[in-house]
Formats: sequence, structure tokens, C-alpha cells
Amino acid sequence: MANVAILGAGLRGLYIAYELEKQGHHCTVLESSQCVGGALVSTRHHSGFLTEDGAHTLLINSAKVENLIQELDALKNEIVQADSKKLNRFILRNNLLNPLKPKPLALLKTPLLSVKAKYQFFSEILRKKQAVDSNLSLYDFFTKHFGNECSDYLLDPFIAGTYAGDPKKLSAKHTFPNLVKASESNGSIIRSLISNKNKFKNKIISFKEGLAQLPIALSQSLKQKPMTMTRILQITQENQRWNIQFQIGDNKTQDTSYDAVYSTIPGHKNHTLPLFESAKNDLPDFRSIEHPPVTVLSLGFHSDQFKKPLSGFGYLVPSKEKQDYLGVLYTSSIFENRAPKNQTLLTVFIGGSRNPDMTSLSQSELIASLYPKIQKCLHIQGPPVFSYSRYWEHSIPQYSINYDKIIEQIHYFENKYPNFYLSGNYRHGIALGDCLSDFQNPI
Repeated sequence: MANVAILGAGLRGLYIAYELEKQGHHCTVLESSQCVGGALVSTRHHSGFLTEDGAHTLLINSAKVENLIQELDALKNEIVQADSKKLNRFILRNNLLNPLKPKPLALLKTPLLSVKAKYQFFSEILRKKQAVDSNLSLYDFFTKHFGNECSDYLLDPFIAGTYAGDPKKLSAKHTFPNLVKASESNGSIIRSLISNKNKFKNKIISFKEGLAQLPIALSQSLKQKPMTMTRILQITQENQRWNIQFQIGDNKTQDTSYDAVYSTIPGHKNHTLPLFESAKNDLPDFRSIEHPPVTVLSLGFHSDQFKKPLSGFGYLVPSKEKQDYLGVLYTSSIFENRAPKNQTLLTVFIGGSRNPDMTSLSQSELIASLYPKIQKCLHIQGPPVFSYSRYWEHSIPQYSINYDKIIEQIHYFENKYPNFYLSGNYRHGIALGDCLSDFQNPI
């Protein structure tokens, strides 16, 4: 049995502790803030609206993730599932919202794309396999397969909605490795997806009081509960073991030896770790990774302010449309209990790589600037009756072109300093599901 320290009580850190405990290891989770969950913050306001500061949905796309959720007793009666049949996505083009169903054949009917673009999309199935340049941007990779218009009106808004990023700056190899592998092995992405169709039926879920219930449930399930309000003072190495000196609140300093350490703190904060000099110098240059700022703006309304009830997941805005926001979620349409009876909740995403300066505006300034545009798109009468915003200075890490260098630096560090592992969304994927499925135990 190993004695393991885990730095950070976000979803990834708690999941690692959960898995290691099942294997018989003893885990100590050290968290600097007063609560667990990291970026997963759910708030039930006095008005009755439920807002999410971070992720809004959890995609269950494997039996492993589904089984984990079912294992947590605290969540057994808390799961809420979105009705995928009612969750059409929309893409804004020429001030019109164009429905986009998740089935390829639905593209034949959509007014979103020209006839030429539709032809380019479906002719991709005839593409022959060829090697993919490891430094190819995601935009160029997608364009080679489907053409410019599909990249501008399918890929671009999708990347804005998931990474808050720019596909022209992102690495195809690191952002969507499975698609690159499909291209290299089969030539056609469409042909590969058809032949390797996942038999697992994907589900979009959350919980009655928001996604923050997930890290709380993981925390409650641990034999040793996370230590919050912890300040790490020093990390040293001695005889293949790691000594961590830390302080909890105003209590006396503790000094404990561990067989292994997992750092799950955000990449841009790893340089703050009080490692000894040589190890600190060997840390990957995480600060070179772009983490664009994002503001999440929640707006509540009386439902009769809409000409007709909202139905769908939300809409995304391509950069070609020259708007100052990335997209809008129909939050109360996705899940029940997000808004009081006869009220509607929207969530607007602002900033990212596209418009980072917009995040410097105050909440009132954002509403004054953006709401008229959203109001026009959704035909809303009158102003919102509720508003709330959360600013993230560092949001999602961007897997940029030449990201190989970062991965190489991570491997170099872990090889040089055995049993000190760097685990975060800067290497294993940014989705919540990635936090719950990427763990491999090297202990």
C-alpha cells in the first residue's frame, strides 16, 4: 500500500484519490481553498435560478464513467438527464439561427451551408488515407477534409463553444487525436466513424443542484476527507520519496513523507509549487500555454417574454459573424429545475481567444453591449429579470500548434523525478469525462 499526496481537490484530484483508495492506497488530498470542486461551482440563488460558473453538462460516453456515477451513493437520486431528441443545436449565420442536428444526413437539409459546402462534406467519404503533418492546425486539417465553409460554420463555432479557442491556432493532433488517427488509418473521417460506431449510447446529464454535486459526492466517498485551506510550504525529495511540509489554516506545520505525489492543480499554477530548485527549473513551461479569459453571464427571464418557449441546447456564433460573444446556452431547456416555474434561464459565454478584451467589461456593461443582439436573435421582449456573471482569468488550456514540446517537457520531468506526476486538462483532455476516465495508476 502506497502513501500518496494529491495536490488539488478539483474533479481530477478527487477522482484519482477515489481510484487509488479502491486499490488499497492511502491518499491525502491537499486543497488551498475552503471547498472542493475547483472550477465546478453551482449556485442556487435566492431568486430560484441555478447557475453554473464552469461546465454545464457532463457527457456520459463510456461504461466506465457511467459506472462511476452509479457507484456514488450521494448521486443515486440526483441525476437529471437531458432529452437528446429535443436538444437541437443552432448556428448563427446572417442573423438567423440555423438548426443543426447531430446526424450527418441532417446537413443535406440545413440552410446553414451552401450546396457546394454540402457536396464537399459528403464527398469526404471518398478521401484516401495519407499522413497528417504533426504541426497541422485543426482548421487546416478540417478544411483538407471538408472545405473552408464547413470549417467556418461547423468547426469554428464548435471550438468556440468547447475550448473558447481559435481552430487556426490549435493543433489537430492534440485537440482531436482520434480524428487524426482516423484520417491516417482510413483516409475518410466519415468512413472511419461509420465503421467504428460506438455501441454505447451517449447521455448528457447533470444533477438536481448542479454539477458541483459530483466532486462533493466523490469527496464524501473518500476514507480520508480532503484537507482544505491548506498551504504547501515545501516539497523535497529524499531516497525516492517525497516530503511535503504544509499548514492547514492557522494550525501547526505538518511534515509528511509520501511514496508518490500527483499535482492536479491548474497548469498555469504549477510554477507556484514550492519545489526544490532543480525540480522547479525542470517543470514544463506551463505559463507558455494560452489560457484565454472567459466570462460566463447568466440571464433570467419570465417565460412569457419569449414569443414561443425555447427548445434546444443553445446556439453558437462563428467568428465570421463578427459578434462579441461565443454562444448562448438554453440552460433551463436542457435540464429541469434551473429556473423557477414559468421562468427561463440563458447562459452567455464571452471572451476566449476571439474576444479576450470583452471580459474586462463589468456585468452591466456586458448586458448593455450584448443583450440587444441576443434579444434580437431570440425575440425576447423586455430586459432580463435576473443576472449573474463569473469571470475566469485563466479558462481552458489551448493545445496549440507545436504542443509536442509541452508533452515532451512533462515526460522529461516525470522520468527525472519518479513518482511525481503532473495530471491536468493540459495533457489528458479538457472535458469533464476526461477527468473521470484518463487515470492510469503507475504506482
